[in-house]
Formats: sequence, structure tokens, C-alpha cells
Amino acid sequence: MDLGLNGRKALICGGSEGIGYATADLLGAEGVHLVLAARNGEKLEGAARTLRSRHGVEVDWVAADLGQPEGRAALLRQCPDPDILVHNGGWPRTGRDFRQWSRQDWIAAVDLMMLAPIELITGVIDGMAERKFGRVVAVTSRFVKEPKAELGLSVSPRLGLSGFITAVARQYAPHNVTLNTALPGIIATETQFQHGRDLAAAADKSFEEIWAERSATNSANRFATPEEFAALCVFLCASQSGFLTGQHILSDGAGYPGVF
Repeated sequence: MDLGLNGRKALICGGSEGIGYATADLLGAEGVHLVLAARNGEKLEGAARTLRSRHGVEVDWVAADLGQPEGRAALLRQCPDPDILVHNGGWPRTGRDFRQWSRQDWIAAVDLMMLAPIELITGVIDGMAERKFGRVVAVTSRFVKEPKAELGLSVSPRLGLSGFITAVARQYAPHNVTLNTALPGIIATETQFQHGRDLAAAADKSFEEIWAERSATNSANRFATPEEFAALCVFLCASQSGFLTGQHILSDGAGYPGVF
């Protein structure tokens, strides 16, 4: 299926590895020129080199901490006019007891997972509207649908982002600009492999035991590949997806127990 994206430009946050890289790879296969953003310049350079060679598209990159205003400003200077924005951010690194979270913990989490994508969207969306094509996809979390107290630093800012995206989607729909969030379940990225190793060490279990236990938390009884989830993100960017906007789409192997 031709997604009608050949020659478009995409800005991919978290594009050096995992879900972000898989999304960049699939977009590159569609002929989309890429700008990758992440913190690690060495990883970005390697990813860009591979994608250029594989797809013959232009690939630039920006090493920036998008949890900081100056990092976001640097990225917008480098790429002020994308047709596609995929925001794939990080998680806050704090303890699990919400009673211990400080005001600074909350501010850092809001900056990273709510204000960062909002500032990037605000910086590019009017240009998308003027060109009559734009696709915004924010990768958030399955826990937006089923919040847990110990994950409040992640879930709360992302719920705020979901509200922003739904509201703005209504305003920009007449201009063929769509905004959606994609909610991943457990994805077999290096982050998850390391998390599994950490859990195994803490529980005095093998990595294989922990991986099997976590795989059983969804009906598919497995982790998704990054490419499976990236395929959802890329479809949301397609020219044929112009009527699909303001939505929050879960891809979790039927792990979520509800209907809506």
C-alpha cells in the first residue's frame, strides 16, 4: 500500500533506537526525508548513516535534550517545517512511592512528557496548516488508559497531553492536519530488556522467568516488536489517514481489560 508520503519530511523524536528508529525506518521506506532527534549524538549518527544507505533519503539529526527548553528550541531551528512530527519521549526516573515525589520531580515530568511535545507541536503546526498537510503522532503509554499510582509521574502529564491533542485536533482538522496519540503496551526494546534484567536481579529470578511473567500480562502472551508498533504510527501519518484525528489508539495485545 502506497501511503502517499514520498518526498515528505518527518521529524522523529527518540529516533536513534527502539520505537523511534523503527518508525523512522518505515517512513524512510516510504520515501520520507528524516530528521532524527535524541540525546546521544553517536547513536544518532549511526542511525542516520544506516537509514540513508537503506532508503536513499535525506537524513539529518540533532542531539538535544527535549526535556529542556533549549533542546526543543534547537530542534525547531534545525527543522521548523516538517510535514510529520512523531514525538516519542522518555520516562521519569524516580522512586515508585508517590508520597516521595517532590515538586521538582513533578515539574521535570511535566516538562519532559507534556510541555516538550506541546512546544514542538506549537512550533510546527501552523506551517502544516498553511501547506494543507500535517501529521502529528505522540507516543504515550498504555497506562493512560489504566493509570497506576506508582506511574503517576508518567501518566498524569500524558493525560494532559491527550487533552491538548484532542482539542487542537478539532481546530486543525479542516486543514488536513491530524493529531493522534499511539499508546504502546510492552514492546521489546532495549529499554524493556534492561528493565527485565533489573527486575530479575531485584527478585532473584532469571531474566527468562521475568520476561515470561511480563509477556503473560496481555492476551497475546508476548511482547510486540518495535516494528509492529511503528507500523501503527506510520499509518497514522499516511495521506489516507486524514479523517482519523483526535484519537488515542492502544496497541497492547489485548492487555487492557476495558471496552472504551
